Amino acid sequence: MLKFAEKIGEGNFRECFAIEGEPDLCIKRLKPGLGFRQKLQVTFLRRRMNQEELKTYRNLPVELKEYFNPIIDASQDYLVTGRPMDFDGTYSRPVCAYGKVSNEIFWKEVEQVVFLLDKHKIWFFDTFQIGTNILVQRLSETEWKPVIIDYKHLGWRAFPMQLNLLLNSEKRRKFYRCYRRFEKKFRG
Repeated sequence: MLKFAEKIGEGNFRECFAIEGEPDLCIKRLKPGLGFRQKLQVTFLRRRMNQEELKTYRNLPVELKEYFNPIIDASQDYLVTGRPMDFDGTYSRPVCAYGKVSNEIFWKEVEQVVFLLDKHKIWFFDTFQIGTNILVQRLSETEWKPVIIDYKHLGWRAFPMQLNLLLNSEKRRKFYRCYRRFEKKFRG
């Protein structure tokens, strides 16, 4: 049985905890006390959120997997993932923790991720929202890499429903709009 340690983050639907005795893993679970809209979305549109994210990870093209945090296990109640670490032994932090990121290698890698997601028509809108779904993994002082940690693939099933997102052209447009905002806010 996995034992929750300190809370290390949270999003709109889930919270993330370190796992006692497993420094390279973390566990996500639904937040207690979700609001009315969130409960509606989880109950009717996102019943199997964790399993969907695992399926998404397993179906990623090989060339994209290196940029995504690996999922170890998933059930209705939890999702166990890796916990990326930097070269100096500290845990990788989200982009928003840096304010502006001025590492050109990091941004070239982000551009590669965007290119590959577009190439494979994978439209993750959440990824580029507020800088919390991408970690900056520092492989050395100068080499930094993006690690995507949340990719539930909401799309049209977001609440309120966005039926226009059933069209690939609209998905692509929204994806790039989110990316441009992300880049403007965080590129140093």
